[in-house]
Amino acid sequence: MKFLFVICLMMAPHVEAQRSLSQEAFRSNVKPVLSGIINDFYQMISLFPDYPQELIPLVEEVNRIYENKENLKTHCPRVLNEACFPDIRQIQERLNALSVQAMKTRVTMRMSSSPYIGNLAGLRILGEFEAKLEMVKGIFDNKSFFIKAKIIEKKETYPLLRDLDELSTLLSLAIVEFIPFTYKEDFRHFYFNFVHPIELNINKRQNYEFLNRNVNSLNFTLNLLNMNLTKRNKKTPEGMAPFLNTIHNRWNSLLRYYF
Repeated sequence: MKFLFVICLMMAPHVEAQRSLSQEAFRSNVKPVLSGIINDFYQMISLFPDYPQELIPLVEEVNRIYENKENLKTHCPRVLNEACFPDIRQIQERLNALSVQAMKTRVTMRMSSSPYIGNLAGLRILGEFEAKLEMVKGIFDNKSFFIKAKIIEKKETYPLLRDLDELSTLLSLAIVEFIPFTYKEDFRHFYFNFVHPIELNINKRQNYEFLNRNVNSLNFTLNLLNMNLTKRNKKTPEGMAPFLNTIHNRWNSLLRYYF
C-alpha cells in the first residue's frame, strides 16, 4: 500500500524527485536499468506483425555516431581541418556501415508483401533518411580526400553537425510510423516523451541529472502507456505483455533511489 501511494503521488504534477544521485551512483544503479527499459521497448515494438526488424540495427548505428560527432565539434568547432581528420575518418566508417544497413533494410522491405510495410509515411521518411545519409556521406568522403591531398577547402562544421542530427531525427520519426494504426498514438507518445529523451540526454549526453529533474513526467508517461495497453481492452500481440510488465517493474525498481 505504501508503495502504491508513492506511485500515485508521483503522478501529481507538482511532485519532484526528493533525492539527487551522484554521477557514480547513477551509473552503477540507475543507468543499467534505463538501458534495459530501452532494449525492452525495441524488442516489444518488433513484435508487431511484420514490423521491419532492420530498423532497430539502424538506430544502433546512428547512435554510435554521437560520440564521434561530439569529438568533431571539440576538435574542429568552426571549420573542418587536419586537427579533426581522425574524427572525420571515424564518422566516414560509421556512415559507410549505416549505408550498408540502410540498403539491406530497403531491399528487405521491397521483398515483403505485408500490408503493414505498405505504410507510405514510413517509407517516405526512410527514403528521406537514405537520401540525407548519402549526401552527408559524400561530404565527409570529399573532405577526407581534400585533407589527404592537402587541398585547401573551407567547410564549416556546424552544418554537418546539424545534418548528422537530422539523420537521427528522421530515423526517430520512422520508428513509430510502422506501428499499426491502433497502437501508433500510444507508442508515439511514449517514444517521444520517454524513450527518445532518455536516449538523448542519458545515453548520449551522459546528463545524469536529467532523470532527477524529469522523473515525474517520465513516470506519468510510462504509467499512461501501461494503462492504455492494459486497461482499455487493446489486444496487444502475443509476447508483448511480458515486455510491458518488465519495463514497468524495472522503472518501479529505480524509483526508490529518488523517493
